[in-house]
Amino acid sequence: MTQHAIPHVVIIGGGSAGWMTAAALAKNLNPQHTNITLIESTQIGTASVGEATIPQIRQFNAMLGINEDEFIKRTSGSFKLGIKFINRITQ
Repeated sequence: MTQHAIPHVVIIGGGSAGWMTAAALAKNLNPQHTNITLIESTQIGTASVGEATIPQIRQFNAMLGINEDEFIKRTSGSFKLGIKFINRITQ
């Protein structure tokens, strides 16, 4: 099988998913062969409503070389024991 380098990756949309995708690709792709561009909207602001995640974020941060204690400190993060949604209907 022939391997082909991916010269450019464009990620449309920032937020947690966009930036985490960019970070993972930047960590795992050779920057000499692949250019990564993230495009965010100038019209949509950051919600900052207290996003939550699943325990696998620890493995993700470890893959990136991010120290969890430093991450929580610098982002003013906190730990949650659960989230409850009541009568949430999407249309």
